[in-house]
Amino acid sequence: MLTLEKLLTGDQVIVLDGALGTELLRRRVELSLPLWSAAALGTAPETVGLIHREYRNAGAAIITAGTFRTTSYTYRLAGFKKMEATDRARAATFEALSLAREAAAGVALVAGSLAPVGDCYAVGDYPGRDVARHNYRELSGWLAEAGADLALVETQINLEEALLALEAATVAGLPALVSFLVDEQMCLWAGTPLTEAVQAVHDQGALGVLVNCVTLHIAQQAAAQLAAHTSLPFGLYANAGRSQPAVDGTITSLYPDEQFVAASLRWVQLGARLVGGCCGTTPATIRLLRRRLGELALDPTKL
Repeated sequence: MLTLEKLLTGDQVIVLDGALGTELLRRRVELSLPLWSAAALGTAPETVGLIHREYRNAGAAIITAGTFRTTSYTYRLAGFKKMEATDRARAATFEALSLAREAAAGVALVAGSLAPVGDCYAVGDYPGRDVARHNYRELSGWLAEAGADLALVETQINLEEALLALEAATVAGLPALVSFLVDEQMCLWAGTPLTEAVQAVHDQGALGVLVNCVTLHIAQQAAAQLAAHTSLPFGLYANAGRSQPAVDGTITSLYPDEQFVAASLRWVQLGARLVGGCCGTTPATIRLLRRRLGELALDPTKL
């Protein structure tokens, strides 16, 4: 049986999938805040499943289920009372895993997303240790029950919160990758140096460490930092935008897929073992990335 541990064995490059939220927007699916991509699990599940299948067919080895916002905390923010918020969050999580598992079809692993409980672009939105721990343990339990193969602790801007998410995944029995959002100074947005954060999640049992939701320029810097400061498998899945997405998730200017993939291959040259795409990337991006990696396997001098 394929597992994350087996996938990480050896020196092959693991291709992740690409964006879900911005891809839903591109396909004219309305995403309302604070639920964001979780809204589509109720309004457009067929489109969510189709996007997952297209990423699998493009060559992604890990499909990330649309659980970025399926916490009871988010549903409370959306106006639901405590019990209904929990029921809706659980149902959305199971729907997300069902769609991803059907699309993965046993060919790819399915990751459950554990994103910041508050807004990933707002440092002050962290709800505190107790609220975060409760929501991560609740969501991780649902992910394990619904059949996730691993947890992807992603877009984390606060080290304390990232460690709480990693702890929750471990308690639920899910192997975990941890991915951070960093600035040009190579610090998490809440201020912790990336090198310190990487060591902390290494010590707590993460199987790999990544950086995501950043520009190609910042990703290049992060790749060099990760290569120099961790023995864990590391990776990057950057945005295709020339700048960060707007609050509503839109991106006004995108890099062409060829340029995005060329940057990804430079990270592979530095030792990255996991590469994929975040905001603005599409199944076509991942298909081209998979093809270029295949060409490199046949002729490494092309790098």
